[in-house]
Amino acid sequence: MMQPLVSIFIPTCNRAASIKKVLDSLAQQTYKHFEVIIVDYKSTDSTLKIIDSFKKVLMIKLIRQKKKGLSRAANEALKIAEGEIFIRTDDDVIMSPKWLEAIVETFKGDDTIGGVTGPTVVPKNHLTSRDLLFFTEKFRQGNLLWKFIGKIYFNYLLERNPYRVSNWCKSGAFSLGSNYESSLNEPIREVNNLEACNFSVRTKLLKKIEGFDLNYVDLGEYHEPDAAFKIMNLGYRLIFNPKASLNHCPSQDGFYKDRPNSYTRMTNFIKFYFSHIKPNTFDKFLRFSSYLLFLNSFYIFQFLKKRQINQLGAIQGTFVGLLKELI
Repeated sequence: MMQPLVSIFIPTCNRAASIKKVLDSLAQQTYKHFEVIIVDYKSTDSTLKIIDSFKKVLMIKLIRQKKKGLSRAANEALKIAEGEIFIRTDDDVIMSPKWLEAIVETFKGDDTIGGVTGPTVVPKNHLTSRDLLFFTEKFRQGNLLWKFIGKIYFNYLLERNPYRVSNWCKSGAFSLGSNYESSLNEPIREVNNLEACNFSVRTKLLKKIEGFDLNYVDLGEYHEPDAAFKIMNLGYRLIFNPKASLNHCPSQDGFYKDRPNSYTRMTNFIKFYFSHIKPNTFDKFLRFSSYLLFLNSFYIFQFLKKRQINQLGAIQGTFVGLLKELI
């Protein structure tokens, strides 16, 4: 029986060193029937040379993106994807050799499965490269004030289960369990989130929901979980398989510099929350409101620490995002 073709989409920009590691790990996969669709946004380093050097060992399609946006890049890849399974990953990950094999086997086991994800382990030497993981460590090991804030975050916003894998909470916060090595020992289970850099879905379902929503602007945060929820709403399940594991080694090159734009990060979050989780009970309304306060406090703290004016955009983004949803 012919094995299903898999399309693996990777967006990139000026990350030659990290994308070489990605392609190296793809070349070592035990499952071989896949194509790699790389969408490059105006790289000026040696990224394109690195990609070209792998064309002898990998089936690579390269798209030179003209207009910025990660959701836009994903849709460009989807248009030319020939695989039955569409995977969205990042240009700073390293897949385990059986990563792709585990994903395909999970889909083959049950036609009701619409999406598959797995561990996205962040090595300890990269924990400070992502704000959320950095502050999570402070909540656990910092002074009394940090631990007090951590108790609110862990016990209320994350519902006393902060290390659950691939889960959205009532507040709109998401659990972090998939980022830690402990997730490698989790059982196969149904979840309500697909990790952004370990995001696999049936291509026909992604096309049925008309791809990724371009209304998630700028870096497009939340366009992946938006698609995952839409697939669940079609009646399909999302599955976490610990064998579908990769290491996420966050790079501070390329798109990283866009992250301080907290205005669109906040408007994207509010759009996602009202579309899928919804503050439709008093309990969820309180949790959502508390999380908005938590997020804005975080961005104010970042502004005071880093003196990046874009960090204060979250305040305006909160009001604009709420007005769009409530009017």
